[in-house]
Amino acid sequence: MTKGLKYIIVVMIGAFLCTGHYSYAQACKAKQIMKSSKANITKPFKFDSYVVNELVFDDKQKTQEVAFTAFRGVKYKIVFISSGFEEPVEVNIWDKSNKVKKNRNKIYDTANGIDNNFWSWEPTKQGNYFIEYTIPVSATPGVKKQGCIIMLISYVETEASSD
Repeated sequence: MTKGLKYIIVVMIGAFLCTGHYSYAQACKAKQIMKSSKANITKPFKFDSYVVNELVFDDKQKTQEVAFTAFRGVKYKIVFISSGFEEPVEVNIWDKSNKVKKNRNKIYDTANGIDNNFWSWEPTKQGNYFIEYTIPVSATPGVKKQGCIIMLISYVETEASSD
């Protein structure tokens, strides 16, 4: 697979994930947050795209899972930034979906973050990863609230990806 094709695939996946949440991204001010947070993407990484994950806080704790695919020959850095909520959301990254109950390994969790609003993670190998948000009950009983977590996706091509 050529470098150009890999890059196009990554951009297309990012665009696909973002389009479904465009209107919510505006309410979450995701674009503004993304622009002000891009400074967290440092060389050698290049900013690629961002994905907005909408979170709803109500009277029930829940989990929400999204998938991320890391391609061979590309090293990634994912930065998570939360906005619009005070509740402590847990971020866990697994090697398998939450639909798989056996031999599921946790790769990353919130304890690795800088604070409750900012986390950074670099996948160590190619493959599918499953990002699971544990969303607690609303801090204000009886009040349904919304917030979001913005994933900034950056990459650097490794020597193995050169053709």
